[in-house]
Amino acid sequence: MTVVAVDAAVLDASPPALDAALTELLDGATCMCFEGTWPGTPGAGTMDALLALPALTLGVGQVPPSTEDALDLVVADRQSADRVAATFSRAPLAAVSAALLLRHPPSTLAAGLVAESTTYSMLQAGPEFAAWRASRHPTASTDDGVARVRVEEHGSVMSIVLTRAEKHNALDVAMRDQLHAALTDARWRRGPVAVIAEGPSFCSGGDLDEFATFPDPARAHLVRLERSLAACFAALADRLVVGIHGACLGAGIELSAFAARIVAADDARIGLPEQGMGLVPGAGGTVSITRRAGRHSTLALLLRDGTITAAEARTWGLVDEIVPAERVRARVLEIAESLT
Repeated sequence: MTVVAVDAAVLDASPPALDAALTELLDGATCMCFEGTWPGTPGAGTMDALLALPALTLGVGQVPPSTEDALDLVVADRQSADRVAATFSRAPLAAVSAALLLRHPPSTLAAGLVAESTTYSMLQAGPEFAAWRASRHPTASTDDGVARVRVEEHGSVMSIVLTRAEKHNALDVAMRDQLHAALTDARWRRGPVAVIAEGPSFCSGGDLDEFATFPDPARAHLVRLERSLAACFAALADRLVVGIHGACLGAGIELSAFAARIVAADDARIGLPEQGMGLVPGAGGTVSITRRAGRHSTLALLLRDGTITAAEARTWGLVDEIVPAERVRARVLEIAESLT
């Protein structure tokens, strides 16, 4: 499981020689950093070799546009490449799995969610997630009876409010089930739908106290598909407006990215922390974020050590509008009403 520096000039070799050279560099989960003198226009054989390579491929420097599509990630300089390599090294199996999942996106929503969940479940049974679990002190999933979701009516707009403010709206089983019920109801009603949240954060992602307590990976895979919030958000997409603020991590941004419009507070912090747990996104992010920002940005967000700002997210196409935090709710409802 290694990070390997590769002279980009090797991409100018004949397809058989290139295949042999790249295969020799593979060592389990590998990140290949291509840097140096880039060939001007790669042949079809070169592109095919890169797209078939079971490794994370990283281009460094002035990568020709014709080559970018065949690489998993492109960064401007060696310093940026070193940061990616450091994140990769913490969970190389998860990083390569994410790269391969994003490299060959399924053609439909359903196929994409199945592929993502299958990869997620495979990694749940792997050594990197096991190491993360061993570092935790898990608690059993419990429903304390406190509502996690509130449904409001604002004229023609159905507003769904996340109300687990004291936990930064961390998505536990109870919230998942309540949100699934509210979204299912919304699917069979007419009119726009708004999703907003109370408290300091929109959603800090999956509840980490429950992350390490799950049925076996095969059962977890089926539950994830049976109770798919991603499928619900996607079904409502063209009449759905989401307002995010504070921490918007993991499932928080993965689900939001399905919406037709995302309004972000100027204090929003967006990230995908799954790599640090030895996982890939599991709430639809490999589909939703990729549709909005492209596969390169999705992988960059996953392999980033930290979060991006609302302003950065807007340049990526991940959010549509930025407003002061105190204006998010009003602006979301204003946009939703315009969809009537």
